[in-house]
Formats: sequence, structure tokens, C-alpha cells
Amino acid sequence: FIGNRDLKPEQSQNWEFGWEHAAGPFNWSATYFEADLDNEIFTAFNLDFTSTARNRARKSERSGVELAGRWQALETLTLAGQATLFRSQDNAGAEEIRVPEVTASISADWQAQEEGLRLGLALDHVGGQGDFDFGPFPARRVALQAYTLATLTAEYPLTDRLAITLRGENLLDETVVDVFGYGGPGAGVHLGLRLK
Repeated sequence: FIGNRDLKPEQSQNWEFGWEHAAGPFNWSATYFEADLDNEIFTAFNLDFTSTARNRARKSERSGVELAGRWQALETLTLAGQATLFRSQDNAGAEEIRVPEVTASISADWQAQEEGLRLGLALDHVGGQGDFDFGPFPARRVALQAYTLATLTAEYPLTDRLAITLRGENLLDETVVDVFGYGGPGAGVHLGLRLK
């Protein structure tokens, strides 16, 4: 890897327009956003097997819509969800790698009483995205599959200041790949103590 003395810092111009509303136990919002990135830094691979950091010649463009909602269904139960639809193009007009077109999540939180048992369940979805397989030369474009992660949390107070916690992650044991060739963790369970 060879350094580049002429490298310029990235600069971003962005704006967003949103709307939020609350009505009784409901709260929801919608936001549209756009961002243009100048002098985006990328790694250029040369024919002599060296590489260096360079700036892209033209702007990279990103835009999307984010929707979110929350419902206080009961005094002890809260339901929430959000989704982001994302569009991202590099300076050549191609879809940028490692940027999912959609992400979404839903969650439910229940607490027996103010200082009692608390349970939480969440589903987080990451849509398909593109990447490159740098094994062959030249590198080839590949598709990374969408996945959904399920998380379950529990917390039980032992004293006013100490609680025992239990967290299960990726309970469906989904195959998680955000970078081609590098897998994420499988299912896991974590037991801990929380000091307030």
C-alpha cells in the first residue's frame, strides 16, 4: 500500500425534511434525506499489485426515506418499529457496495412494574447489498444476502442497585455477512450483572 500526498479530505453536503406527529399513545415520523459526498476516498488497486488511497473525481450521491413509529400499547408494554429505504450511487452511477437498500426493525418492551422484571424482543432486518470478491483479479461483483437478527433481553432487579441480565443474540442463528468473506457471529447467550 502506497500513501498519497495529494489526497484531499472528504466533504459532505446534506439536507433532510421530516414530519413527526403524536396522538395519544401513538408517535410516528417520516423523514426524507439527501447527501452528496465530494472527494470520496477509496482504495485504488493497480496492475502492479500495489494499491493507494485516491479521491473519486465526481460526487457520490445518497438519499432515502426513514419511517418510524411507537405505540404505548399498555402501561407496561411498548411497541416500536422503523424502516429506512436507502439509495446510494458512486461517482460512476453504480450502486455503492456494502450499503443495504433497506433496513428495518421492530421491538416490544414489557416491564411488570417500575422496578420489576423487564423483557424485550427485537427483530432487526438488513436487506441485500453488493460487495466485491477481491480473490480473483480483476475483482468480481457479488451479492450479499439479506438477514434478520432476533434478540431477546431480560433484566431482573436483585436489589435497588443490582440487577441480573440475560441477552440472547441472533437467536435464529442467521448467517451474517456484511463484508464478503467475513462471517458475523452466530447465536449467542450472555449472562451478566448490571450495577445502577
